Amino acid sequence: MRMTKRISIAFSVWLLATAPAFASTLFTVAASGLTASSANYGCPAGSFDCFVSLDFQLAAPANATGTIAVNSAVTIATISLDVASVTFASVPGGSPSDVFTNVHYQGSVSVSGSSTNFSQNAGPGPGSVSGLLNGTPFTSSSAIVNLSCFVVGSGQCGLAFGPQAFAVDGQNWLHTFDVFVTATPIPEPSAIALVLLGAAGLTLRRR
Repeated sequence: MRMTKRISIAFSVWLLATAPAFASTLFTVAASGLTASSANYGCPAGSFDCFVSLDFQLAAPANATGTIAVNSAVTIATISLDVASVTFASVPGGSPSDVFTNVHYQGSVSVSGSSTNFSQNAGPGPGSVSGLLNGTPFTSSSAIVNLSCFVVGSGQCGLAFGPQAFAVDGQNWLHTFDVFVTATPIPEPSAIALVLLGAAGLTLRRR
């Protein structure tokens, strides 16, 4: 019986010691969102140079919520962001503004670096944007570009949706996020199971 208990204890300790590391890191948006008017705008669809042919530009900063998740190998980042309401004023003015509401941004990109400091690899990633524009529902594909994060516990992430393919109501849009995030490591399901088994074995030993 003693030998059985010893084997049980040794196995429990081994399970706890060899449980896999965290599978991913979840970065939760804590503040900020769409902030820079020079990096948030709309221009006529098909414009050769969107920035010099603006029809709309961010009128005021808009806060975002949501998450950016990075896998344990730091090769893929998955984005899920929301903005409740954001107004784009007409340029140079005088025309009605465009108002986005209940906007959801999602997609994934290839990244490299470390779990605290990573950036998007060359080339845009696939994404989509959906919500309401002036009260009318829309869904559009969108490129995701320039994702970059530096987070040690908490920190900054930046990324942009569009303007390639992000077309709504005859406009190509660029929505650029600069967000403050907090990091939460997420363990693999197998790691959780190993920890529970190990803890159960140690509990039985005390009995």
